[in-house]
Amino acid sequence: MPMKKTKLYIFYILIFAILLTPSFLYSADGFFPSQVKDISDRKYEPAVIQLLDNAKESIFISMYSVNLDTEKRNPVTLLRNNLLKARARNVSVTLYLNTCFERFDQNNDFFSKNLAIKELEDAGCVIHLMTYKHRLHDKLIIVDKRYIVEGSTNWSIAALKDNYESSTLIDSPELASVKLERLEKIKNIISLPNNYEKISYVASYLENLPENLAISKELLLNKKYFPDMLSQSDNRSMDFYLLLLAHSQVVNKQEFFISLEAMGLSLGMNNSWSYTDLRRQVIKSLNKLQNRYNLIEVKYFYGRDAFVKLIPFVIVNTPSVIASEAKQSQSVFFINSAVIINKKSSAMPLRLKFLFLIEALLKEEGKDLHSITQPALSKRFNIYEKTLERAFKDMREYK
Repeated sequence: MPMKKTKLYIFYILIFAILLTPSFLYSADGFFPSQVKDISDRKYEPAVIQLLDNAKESIFISMYSVNLDTEKRNPVTLLRNNLLKARARNVSVTLYLNTCFERFDQNNDFFSKNLAIKELEDAGCVIHLMTYKHRLHDKLIIVDKRYIVEGSTNWSIAALKDNYESSTLIDSPELASVKLERLEKIKNIISLPNNYEKISYVASYLENLPENLAISKELLLNKKYFPDMLSQSDNRSMDFYLLLLAHSQVVNKQEFFISLEAMGLSLGMNNSWSYTDLRRQVIKSLNKLQNRYNLIEVKYFYGRDAFVKLIPFVIVNTPSVIASEAKQSQSVFFINSAVIINKKSSAMPLRLKFLFLIEALLKEEGKDLHSITQPALSKRFNIYEKTLERAFKDMREYK
């Protein structure tokens, strides 16, 4: 081989070797020298247990969800026991936890009411609780300011035993230092104070209602909307949709965010329920309005807020000009919102509510409810005559 070619090959080999050295990686902007190991899926638990059991100085855990349980023997309980053993060896243990889950909903005294957390605190673990309005989404463990575990795995039975989860074990003191500095900043910004009080939700969607509610006639005339709710005795869906219409007019938008908890209370749900139960029931009703009745489109954010979009045919933005045009087009009618939306409306018979709506629609057309025969009303509004008869009886008693 010619001398020039030999020297050229040697040059390329040297350049390649330099590129692979840790010192090169460290000198590149934002990169650190490290060794990495995949611990995805079922490799995660044994790898983490080994790390915790061999910890000599410190353990930091910043986790979106840590489902601790003092009574049942499960993978999360075993990991918690590893933390207790580490404390017995005088290893410092620091945890960063969310306060946005059901186990924190019932009270403000987190430590005394959550026995597993209380046990960790009593063992000398330092616990930082994130305020209710903040959400920590980490799945991070740092051991001895050197070993880092990061990926998608929460400390839950499902994540440890069933889910497909991607996680990586990283040996890098330099990267660990950066991660710890970030946790310190988070603690200083949003760490939970001792006098923290949980957010208290109220039935806010019953406040500041529009005086007159604009409603599409299609909702009463098309049997797949309100008539279907009536036939299914689905009082909640009608109440919910009327509240959404009212709120839409208040904010003057067809697309808006709602608080699931506040909406649940506004719908008359039991105020002794946990916020998780309120959210679950509201989500169930929103899904029904979307999937069964096709009246809305909904997206959920973090399980606590929903973005709602009303279907196009419903005219809800009603400044005077739009309201005038809508009235002339005969596409909507107006009803005093206090008649069908109030603190007691959830207890009002659905058939009576439907009859009030019919009365308002007919009034918009210049007709009197009582001048039209029940068979004619039954046919036009897709309501059984017997149901209509009972609704008229309810109206007489109500008035």
